Amino acid sequence: MLCCFIRRLILHSCPSELQKGLLRKKQKMKKYLTVTETAKLVRTALKEAFPGIKFSVKSSSYSGGASINVTYKDGPTVAQVKSIVSCFEGAYFDGMTDYKGYRYNQINGEEVSFGADYIFVRRELSVGLLQLAVDKVFQEYGLTNTYKIVDGYGGAYVQLDNNQQIGNGYYYIDQKINLTTEEISYCATVESITANKVVSLGDDGYGYGAVGRLAA
Repeated sequence: MLCCFIRRLILHSCPSELQKGLLRKKQKMKKYLTVTETAKLVRTALKEAFPGIKFSVKSSSYSGGASINVTYKDGPTVAQVKSIVSCFEGAYFDGMTDYKGYRYNQINGEEVSFGADYIFVRRELSVGLLQLAVDKVFQEYGLTNTYKIVDGYGGAYVQLDNNQQIGNGYYYIDQKINLTTEEISYCATVESITANKVVSLGDDGYGYGAVGRLAA
């Protein structure tokens, strides 16, 4: 009886402090999104950022984590796509120490944990886009090598008779062609409302280059 009386007295005497405590507890709660739910956000963000471009967004779960694979043909560059989807990655990898760390994010003021550790982006090339890159490289370096562009499964690729080094030995021809394809974009990036809702709260602070947890 005495304990019940004291509890009621506390509730009536300082409700504001109790409410503040409950609010702080609620703010610290994190919403966990599955890899499927994360993939849905990625699809929405890509649709907003690159209207008219068809993307394949597939999620995969495995022992120790999950990932999302984004595949598309031509359209924007890989860098453009990564600028939209990277905010939905729940982890980072430090190759120097072989360490997987975690990122902290919030959406609409609510802290969330994304179900995909990593998001991988692969751009399939059409014969036309690859031909543009080949022509640019051959013209830049004055090449006369014979080659063949094959429209294979997973996109077009180049077969060279002599994949020699160019640019003072800094590149091989096929490497330079691949880099040049990333300079060719068939569309601009439109602002994504969904991606813009994601606010970074930093990371766990342990990996190389990690920033630690940031203030909300």
